[in-house]
Amino acid sequence: MRKLIIVILALIISVNNFAQEKKDTTTIKLGKSKIIIVSDNDEVVKIENGDTIKIDDSTKCKRKSFNGNWSGIDIGLNGFLNSNNSFSLYKTDDYLNLNQSKSYFISINFAELNIPLVKKHIGIVSGAGLQFNNFRFEKNITLNSDSSYLKYYTDTVSKFKKNKLVVTYLTIPLLLEFQLPVNKHSNLIHLTAGIIGGLKIGTHSKQVFDINGNTNKEKQREDFHLSPLSYALTARIGYNGVSLFTNYNLSSLFKNGEGPDIYQWSAGLSFSF
Repeated sequence: MRKLIIVILALIISVNNFAQEKKDTTTIKLGKSKIIIVSDNDEVVKIENGDTIKIDDSTKCKRKSFNGNWSGIDIGLNGFLNSNNSFSLYKTDDYLNLNQSKSYFISINFAELNIPLVKKHIGIVSGAGLQFNNFRFEKNITLNSDSSYLKYYTDTVSKFKKNKLVVTYLTIPLLLEFQLPVNKHSNLIHLTAGIIGGLKIGTHSKQVFDINGNTNKEKQREDFHLSPLSYALTARIGYNGVSLFTNYNLSSLFKNGEGPDIYQWSAGLSFSF
């Protein structure tokens, strides 16, 4: 038994010395079985019976093709800019001032198309998504779209619990994405810029308020003179599947001559699938 222990210790010492001299591959043969250990930065261990299997770069986990970062979900906040790109709306339009912390932006990007341009590092990304914009009003207003121009009146309700306009778009992006590997694995920093086009597919307002201790809800499905199409610039920067994004609409929220000349912005976090 002592001789066997000495032989095993000698074998371990010799293997360790050999691994220190040559960090690429160490092979230990025990009968017909072979244990192959690859220890460079990461460790890969294989146990095979019979012939030795050659280990090369193909055994390492590598990204096979360009894969963009569109499909997933975007979560953030919405806001308005006036025609001079100021966050303060003109006095004639300030009835649309928002409760910023409750004006949510959600985009569910359910389809993605990738076109590689330069190997796995640069490509064009497109696809489709559903974008939900919640504009939570700060004032007690009720929008009226019966006339040729958007109008409003101040409601007599003491305070709305919820007073918002919800606009839903079907979106199609056209993006250029750069992917920068940070090591030999699939960890990537990505930089993305482009334009997102939108087709309005739904609009409604929702108000929640109390009368005599009873909670009331009202919902109006109207057009509210909103533009049927939208197009926005987008910029994204992220690591692996998490990004920071910002969108700036080049198109006015309302139809020309039928509502205030205001522009939507949104910003938040994107999680790619």
